[in-house]
Formats: sequence, C-alpha cells, structure tokens
Amino acid sequence: MNGPARSAEPLLSVVIPSYNRADYIGETIESVLQQTYSNIEVVVIDDGSTDNTAQVVEPFAPRVRYIRQENAERGASRNHGLRLAKGEYIAFLDSDDLWLPDKAERGIHFLRDRPGVGMLCTDAIEIDGEGNERRLLHARGYSGKVTGKLLQNNFVIMPTHLARTSVVREIGGFREERKLSGSEDWEMWVRLSLVAEIAYIPQVTAKYRVHTANTMSSAEGMQRSMGRAAQLFNESEHLARTHKRSLRKMDANVALVNAINYCSQRDRKNSMQLLAHAFASDPQTILDPRFGYTLYRLAKNFARL
Repeated sequence: MNGPARSAEPLLSVVIPSYNRADYIGETIESVLQQTYSNIEVVVIDDGSTDNTAQVVEPFAPRVRYIRQENAERGASRNHGLRLAKGEYIAFLDSDDLWLPDKAERGIHFLRDRPGVGMLCTDAIEIDGEGNERRLLHARGYSGKVTGKLLQNNFVIMPTHLARTSVVREIGGFREERKLSGSEDWEMWVRLSLVAEIAYIPQVTAKYRVHTANTMSSAEGMQRSMGRAAQLFNESEHLARTHKRSLRKMDANVALVNAINYCSQRDRKNSMQLLAHAFASDPQTILDPRFGYTLYRLAKNFARL
C-alpha cells in the first residue's frame, strides 16, 4: 500500500513520549515515517528533556508535531499525546524502539476486519543500544477476553501494540503517578481488557531496544512499579471473581521477575527473598524454568565469592 493515502484509509496517530533520547529518537521517527501505510500523524511529547532532543526532531517538521512539557513521566506524556491525537487508531511508541516497515499496515487491516478487538499485540526482536539484534521476543500471548492471563503476566510487548483511540479514551488512558512508572502500560492493558478484546498475532512487527538507560534496567525501579501495579489490581473493584483468582499467580510472577532482576544485579539477598515470596504466593512457580535457572545463577555467583 505504497503512495499517497486514500481517503478511505483511517488515520493512525503515533504518540512518541521522550525524555533525553536524542541518540535514538531520530531513528524511531524514521521507522514510523517509512511505513508502507501512509495515513499517519506523529506526535512527539518531549517530557522536559535536557539534551538536544528538540534539535533532532526539528528537521522532521511538518510531518512530525513536536510538543514540549514539564517533566511528568511517561503516563502523563502519553496522555498528553492521547488528548491531541486525531486518529481513529493509536499507538504509543517509546523513543528508543522501532517499527518494522509494514507494522501499521498489518495492524490497521487486522483491526478494521475485527470490530470487537480493541487492541492487538505481536512478537518483537530485542536489540541493543547500537541496534544489533539479540533475540526474538516471543510474547506467547492470548486473544479474546484475556484479563486473567494479563494479570498473571504482561505479555504485551510495548512497541508492538496498536489500539482503537476510542477504547483508550473510554478507560481514561494511562494512570499518571511516578510510583507506577515502568508498569503503567501493564496497568492500562488490564483495564482495556475489561472493556474490549485484545488480539495476539504471532508475527514480528517491531524492535524493542534494551540498554543501560532503560527503566527495565533498574531492579529497584521495576520492583517499585510492578509492586504498585499489583497493589492496584489487588485493590480493584472492577475485577470479576474469576479474575481475582489470578492474583496469587500474579503476585508470584511479579516476585519471580523481580528476583531475576536482582539476580542480574548480583544482589543475592533480595533475589533469594523474592524467590521465597514467589513460592509462598504460588508453589507451582517452582516449576517455572526461570525459577530454577535463577537459583542456578545465584549459586554460581555465590561460588565465585
């Protein structure tokens, strides 16, 4: 579907929140502007960057709209873009991730044929700070009414999603609190799954960048944000009784993920405590291959001391 957009093609809004990502945001914008689907508006929300983000984005005008705001974290940045978005469909793309050229075309066609689906997600490729491909990120996602599955595990890889703008607005967008930063996407996906179906497509449509400045690189930060998300789910009045049954598995998985993160930072004490918590929350967690592998890594690291 190359060439000028036909009037029948619905508008897709791509919101790119950014904070000090001048080294990556130009490539991110290029990956959107080079899509095979052309009826796209791009809105960059600069969350108070102190680097030269503005200078990097400037040459893309007028194809890209640049808005600067006081630093308020990604939830607020994404909601700012949501308020400005004119598209029937929307995606929130972090300023260090990339889209493959036909991501938008595939997603729009899929959603147009399935009015009951509010959002889709796919697989991705993990890349490093220099753009080298590291591994396939197989989401192992689910389709349909997936609230219970999403509570247990956030299988939505952020740069792969594409949603109906009306559905995102219906649920009020992202929660805006710093304590949740890093897991605000997971919290919103769960709320979205309560009002619409989510579809998982086993195709690679994006590249997810992992580098030292990622939110995910801080074990302490991820424990804080995932803990806050888990707290909100446990306190939610909107989850059905069947969904509540997933909360113990959710608590176990959150503890396991945090144990893995602390293990990667060679923090044996916190990692062991979190593994114990994961087992106490759901003894079946011990059967998860990640549980045994984390124990192995901890033992190996301890033996080197």
